[in-house]
Amino acid sequence: MTDHSTTPLRLSIGSACGVQFDVVAWGPAQADVDLSVACMFEREMTNAGMSGGLLALDGALGGRLARLRQAGAFRAQPMETLLITMPPAGVASRAILVIGMGDPALLDGETLRRAARVAMREAIRFGAASMAFAPSVLDAGHTDNAGLYMQDVMVDGMLGALRAEYMLAEAGLSPLPNLRHCSFDVGAPRAQAAHRAFVEAFDRLATR
Repeated sequence: MTDHSTTPLRLSIGSACGVQFDVVAWGPAQADVDLSVACMFEREMTNAGMSGGLLALDGALGGRLARLRQAGAFRAQPMETLLITMPPAGVASRAILVIGMGDPALLDGETLRRAARVAMREAIRFGAASMAFAPSVLDAGHTDNAGLYMQDVMVDGMLGALRAEYMLAEAGLSPLPNLRHCSFDVGAPRAQAAHRAFVEAFDRLATR
């Protein structure tokens, strides 16, 4: 059973288009939001299997993510999605979206940017007022990430998708998004460093 009694570390990044962005030290199973988004690769980089927040999410779901992938029902190919609208009691969010990332050996910044865009768009289409996003890159054993500029591409993807949705609404082509809060999932030991990188990226990209 997930313990919701402790308050996770939450660090503000900034706001754009009426949405407050922050960094929270929790995983996709613990994210207390309307829609918790996790990324999943076709395989892990090592034989050790899933780890971290993705492993905890799979455990909370009774191992079903691993079984769906193994059976080929959800292959986690690039931008393939899986929406869970009735998560079990061990999951804090009201719904879960899993986004496929393909082969981890081929991961680049553009794939991560696209996943962030998909997460934002799907959260808005779902009608969520709050969402959380876990790239799950480390959980797949992908540790050489300096060249991905992860915070930059995730912020860029989120803001680009959010602005597009507001442009549609302003043109009278869709309703205004309900979304008011977007969190980036991080592990507690990396929270402070990740927060600094997110703030730098947000300050640079939010004013473009």
